[in-house]
Amino acid sequence: MDGSLRARMATVTTTNSLRAIRATYPDLNGWQARARRLEEPQPGSELAADDVPFPSHRISDTARLSLILSGEHLRLAATAVEAGEWYPSAHFTVLRGALVGAAQAVWLLAPSEPAERRERGLMVMGEMYEQRQKYVREASTMQLSEDERREIPLQMEWSRDRIARVAELRRGRAALSQTEIIRWAVEYRFPDRARQEAVRLLWRQMSADAHVLGWSVFQRVRNFKADRPSGLAVGAAGGDVEHIAEPFVAAHLLLKEGWSLFDRLCEAPPR
Repeated sequence: MDGSLRARMATVTTTNSLRAIRATYPDLNGWQARARRLEEPQPGSELAADDVPFPSHRISDTARLSLILSGEHLRLAATAVEAGEWYPSAHFTVLRGALVGAAQAVWLLAPSEPAERRERGLMVMGEMYEQRQKYVREASTMQLSEDERREIPLQMEWSRDRIARVAELRRGRAALSQTEIIRWAVEYRFPDRARQEAVRLLWRQMSADAHVLGWSVFQRVRNFKADRPSGLAVGAAGGDVEHIAEPFVAAHLLLKEGWSLFDRLCEAPPR
């Protein structure tokens, strides 16, 4: 089965696909404006309570960063669309980042149980520190100035302390899985099974783009011309706004859900 057909969520004409993308621009512009200002949970709100166990790296900030970065990726994809540049693979790498950020925010914020929200927030933060520690360890093997070399042990110790603190606060030891985050968030946001399956297929397809594995591009090629003796075929993938609209719309819907959850959890209950 052609995954691109199963994954198709937007309409199938260029005009309607562009309309679907452009309909998101007011939201994207509004979220960009919000990203420029400080936003904190109101005292007494659910997110304010979630932030208490680890005040030096608040769960609300982790969720908000996911929302902001997802919107940034969508704006980049939109900028290329408006420039008339429809990339056959790079566009989907960017849109994959948008989908990851939006899904991660929904996954963090949607559970009604505060303990589960905190566990998920700590899981993301722990992964951040683990990856940062790998970065510092790699940097320590390179040519550095004396000042930079003196800084390495301090940075390693800082990361170890943060990793240990997160582990102490967590109630479980499950590892972070982007695929599981996508699955959970998609099932939460999209009630019908067909759409859930469509977005999961998009995720798999765009992961191939992110890792420069060509099969995803093959699925977007039109008019393969086969050479019967060799069994090979030649095709051209020049970019297609109809394909771009599919993950663009899905990521936007997830991102809108994430911002809605964030706003609700940041509000203190009426007195």
